[in-house]
Amino acid sequence: MGLQKMKKTTFLLLVSALIWGTGAFGQTGARAEYIQEYAQIAVDEMNRSGVPASITLAQGILESGNGKSELARKSNNHFGIKCHSSWTGERVFHDDDEKGECFRKYDNVRHSFEDHTDFLVRGSRYDFLFDLDPTDYKGWAKGLKKAGYATAPDYADRLIKIIEDEMLYKYDREGDFPTGGDLASNESEQKTGPVVDAKGRPVKNPRQRFIVRRMIEAGSRVPFVVLATEERIEYVADSLNLPVAALLQFNDMSWETQLEPGDRIYIDEKKGRGATKTTIVRTGETLRAISQREQVKLAKIYKYNGFYVGYQPMVGDEIRLRPVGIIERFQGR
Repeated sequence: MGLQKMKKTTFLLLVSALIWGTGAFGQTGARAEYIQEYAQIAVDEMNRSGVPASITLAQGILESGNGKSELARKSNNHFGIKCHSSWTGERVFHDDDEKGECFRKYDNVRHSFEDHTDFLVRGSRYDFLFDLDPTDYKGWAKGLKKAGYATAPDYADRLIKIIEDEMLYKYDREGDFPTGGDLASNESEQKTGPVVDAKGRPVKNPRQRFIVRRMIEAGSRVPFVVLATEERIEYVADSLNLPVAALLQFNDMSWETQLEPGDRIYIDEKKGRGATKTTIVRTGETLRAISQREQVKLAKIYKYNGFYVGYQPMVGDEIRLRPVGIIERFQGR
């Protein structure tokens, strides 16, 4: 090989190496930025539901192309979640498995992460995943593929590679949840001690943290959570990204209300009327307790019965849960 030809070959190899290195660095840099920006949201969602943060981050990275895909940029949809019949929010249309498919659109990326959590929690085909250890990212990755989350045959392997390449598994450690700051910093700095509630007190069973999995909706007119032992309403509110004041309002409570394990905490407004016309006061019940049992706003019960605020009925009294109708008014009831 002549000197001139050798120089040309060497130059081409250097250019190729530079181009490849720049592309690899660009991808690595975009991925690092993605983790830096969204790791805390993934951890928040893990604490709320039990979906491993590593899985959420890896899916977001893969599905959104590190947040740079066209779908992610125009709709904040980082998980490729399609509309489905239950979706009532905004929509965008994007070519995927088929041309012009309907995808969900979000106001911001956090809502995409939250909907990803809810999509997995409420989808019955994913129920078996929540029986896995929250640190079993390999089981989760393979389970998502088995449940049909994605059609790509190597989907699980790609998630696992991202998790291991980026050491995302460090965000899954039970009792080791980062609480803010630089989540992509040195691993030794991630330890935050035992799991604690909103007041900084240790939670004996960290699995109780997964509030979304404990929500009761089937057969209930309003979704609610049953308060666990040593659990406070502040933690329930924080886990659901709701203000404490909102939960107090939904449950006709004040800051002084004493709660006990087993009490219902409604996470939405109670109804304006009862499922039945009336109910009977049981032993030890207050009007607020009846309001909780019947899922009717306390103010409405006062109004329907002509009670003054603070009135307490006697055991056996009949309490109206609906407004008086025209015929009942005519009959003098």
